[in-house]
Amino acid sequence: MTRLVAVLLVAMTTVIVPGRPASASCVEVPDLESGYESAEVVFIGRVVELTNLNRTATVELEEVWKGPEMPAVVTVNGGPDEQDVQTSVDRDFELGTYVFFPLNQSPPFQDNACTLTQRTTSALDAIAPNREEPAEKGDAGQVVTTSAAQPSAAAQGASTESVGEPTTQSSETGSQGWAVGGGLAVLISAFILWRGFESRSSRR
Repeated sequence: MTRLVAVLLVAMTTVIVPGRPASASCVEVPDLESGYESAEVVFIGRVVELTNLNRTATVELEEVWKGPEMPAVVTVNGGPDEQDVQTSVDRDFELGTYVFFPLNQSPPFQDNACTLTQRTTSALDAIAPNREEPAEKGDAGQVVTTSAAQPSAAAQGASTESVGEPTTQSSETGSQGWAVGGGLAVLISAFILWRGFESRSSRR
């Protein structure tokens, strides 16, 4: 009889006092990049207050990566509002910064242990919308740009003109030199002939 009463007391305690499920019953969770692409709302926020057995978080918004405009402070529920009701997918929060992948698209947000919501780490660099793309580089490690690789047509024309002009000027200068030299030779020859003519005239 005593043993029967003890068994009944244990059974009643198990029914009255809810126990926390040992593990979440989640379907396969996608990887971070795939989950980000399919998510409707993704934001970064800092948990500043916890209630409801740490399942309800008051979050100060820091960045909205996907989704509509939001107030500066939002609420994220990781489980039922009633403290005496628990499920196998309840999410417990801690104070600190998270990236949130909520189940709905406007506050108050609903979340659970099967979403990609997590503490912020360097792994988020792969999906951060403001990350910088690496610049394209050449074989020597230098950044390749269109202006550096291919001179413009105007630059090519200026280069052609600058190369061609000195040749034309040199030709013109040579021609002018020959003309001056030839004229000077003619004058000298005429002067010599005139002096010879004068000398013969004076002798007569």
